[in-house]
Amino acid sequence: MQCLKCGNDFDDHYECPLCAAAWRESSLFTRVVTRIEDFLIAFFLGTMVVMVLLQVFMRNFFQSGVPGGDDLIRHLVLWIAFVGAGIATRSKSHVRIDVLTHFVGNDKKRYLDVLVSLFSAGVSTVLAVAAFQFVQIEFEMQAHSRFLHLPVWVFQIIMPAGYLIISMRFARHFCTGVRDIFRGESF
Repeated sequence: MQCLKCGNDFDDHYECPLCAAAWRESSLFTRVVTRIEDFLIAFFLGTMVVMVLLQVFMRNFFQSGVPGGDDLIRHLVLWIAFVGAGIATRSKSHVRIDVLTHFVGNDKKRYLDVLVSLFSAGVSTVLAVAAFQFVQIEFEMQAHSRFLHLPVWVFQIIMPAGYLIISMRFARHFCTGVRDIFRGESF
């Protein structure tokens, strides 16, 4: 069997031994944040599925729907995307463009990974600032969703927060990569 997180091949275990060891060695803060993220993604996905089914049921049988239900579903997709992107960055399973790694040797790949992490942290930081400015404009406009008449900016706060989390994780990957290079450790 192959681990979906790290790609390690293992036999006769319910979970990957490498990922389980890394989990046990991680800090309490990391474990708490991981559990919160995993809960949030499951909760938002479950809420979205229930809301979609409720909308379909009510439209077919009562010719109406949940007021603002479509807004909630649209914003739940946004939350799922950003929480999922944070999870993918945490486990280094995010989408990568690694064309250059096919042309360099294994010894140079670690340097490219460090540079890609630094570049990604920078881009994510710029996007976090832009998303914060966007949410600030929504806050000033005082627009409200039809779902429970909540302010729209409350739903959109995940954008700057998500980019900030992604940026911090890329920065952490950069720092650990630089540390590992100076220690002479492999990735």
